[in-house]
Amino acid sequence: MNTCIQLLKKYGFAITLCIISLTIMNLIFDTVCLSTLFLGIPCPACGITRATKLMLLGQFRESFEMHPLLILVIIGTVLCPIFQKYLNKGRLYIRLYVIMCVIIFIGFYAYRMQMYFPNVEPMTYRENNIFANIRILFNNIKK
Repeated sequence: MNTCIQLLKKYGFAITLCIISLTIMNLIFDTVCLSTLFLGIPCPACGITRATKLMLLGQFRESFEMHPLLILVIIGTVLCPIFQKYLNKGRLYIRLYVIMCVIIFIGFYAYRMQMYFPNVEPMTYRENNIFANIRILFNNIKK
């Protein structure tokens, strides 16, 4: 418990700032994904926020369908303080877990882009993205 309190003291402000900025971003742009917002294409983690929301609402099957790798994030969140407190090389194990998760996320992203893009949520193309709007603006200025 002491480790959790230390982590909250160390990262609490950053976590709070992230939550506030993501909430504002979601209210203004209807997305928290920077890739979707700027480029219109989903990122490897697209669907995690919706999957979390579905899981918190008790809709586990729908959550798993939205993004099955949410379980890796949950496991990492649980294991991080345990590794830091009880293992001598806790940081090494956390780094290895993060590297493993990044590789899995990228591989799964490639699979989902191949199978589902651009027609199945969350792997859809957002036409109203910032770069597309800038391109349209410049094309209208040229004319």
